[in-house]
Amino acid sequence: MFPPLILLAAGGLVGYAHEHFRRKRLAAQISKELSPDFLPADAVTEEDDAELMASGDVVQVRNAERTARLGLVVAAAGMYYPPLAMVSLPIIGYSTYNWLRTRYRFETPKYKSPLGILAALALVASLASGVWVVAPLVLTVDLAARKWLANWTRGSQWIDDTPVNELDQAEGESERKWYRVIIPASLMQRFRYLLRVMFKGEPRWEWFPHLLARVSMGLFFAISGWNKLFTAAHWKSLLAGMMATGLPYPKFLSLFLASVEFYGGSLLTIGFLSTLWSIMLAFAMIVAIITVEIPYVIPPGLGPLDWLDWFLYLPQVMYVLIFLWLIIKGPGPYSVDAIIARRLGFDDDKDEKTDKTACTPEEKSDEKPAEIGGASWTPLTPA
Repeated sequence: MFPPLILLAAGGLVGYAHEHFRRKRLAAQISKELSPDFLPADAVTEEDDAELMASGDVVQVRNAERTARLGLVVAAAGMYYPPLAMVSLPIIGYSTYNWLRTRYRFETPKYKSPLGILAALALVASLASGVWVVAPLVLTVDLAARKWLANWTRGSQWIDDTPVNELDQAEGESERKWYRVIIPASLMQRFRYLLRVMFKGEPRWEWFPHLLARVSMGLFFAISGWNKLFTAAHWKSLLAGMMATGLPYPKFLSLFLASVEFYGGSLLTIGFLSTLWSIMLAFAMIVAIITVEIPYVIPPGLGPLDWLDWFLYLPQVMYVLIFLWLIIKGPGPYSVDAIIARRLGFDDDKDEKTDKTACTPEEKSDEKPAEIGGASWTPLTPA
């Protein structure tokens, strides 16, 4: 019991040391670069500055999220290779420290949301029981839920600094105007948000079913291909079925199909060349539908509606539809393809970009507060 606790505590100490030195470095940088003349004292208070820059809310949320996901992967792998479970404990400790230090604007230092309290109890139970894979899962789910709740409740806000006023510069003065984005929280606005989610969905969570569909399909075909390639009973069954269809070169086609399922499914799981493998696997499913499912599975003599019902009931049809969606939609943000696209600059859509600094601060201050995505921009000028 003691070695796991020591590893957890070691991860927490690393998190504490990292945050301590990060704050000191950031405080020194702020004191050097920002003078009181350039940054009015009443434009951004010490509390705001501490929350948004020095206290590490944003940084600690990011650190907690990333390490929780990493700990989840390592702990899950530790279920099959036990030494990795011990490796995951310092990662979980580091993530837990950052998780305990984070709070959103709807929370106080001594109070977390009910979700956070339940998550803390689940976290302690998972660590005490030795089922360590549950701990990073709890952290990941709680951070995602509280981030959504922060956008739902009042006070999810951040500061956007606009360019220095050019007229003030000409007069020998420098003044920075600060704009704060405040997520609206009135009852009517929340109701409209629910209606929008009901009729248009929630784009911020679009990545989750996307990732779930790709990984599920990839794992399914990877396991199926592995069994056909390396399990004698599955290989004989595949070869017998291929011979029964009357297709030429049954051994070659069986080996090709099993290889496409195994290698294509494995690479689809991590999101590498996802479109190519989706096309190949969809083609394999279409061939299976035409050569096996329609002649041998769907009963003959059915009416049009009954035949369509049987046809849509085939699992291969659902696979083809999912692959078609993946081909058009792409592999999603959490994939190797997305990393390659970012490196090559393919994700920069210049037509959809909006230049927020196109107008001067005077123009911004003369305009009425605009709503962008349900958020209102209101200028905060020093008194």
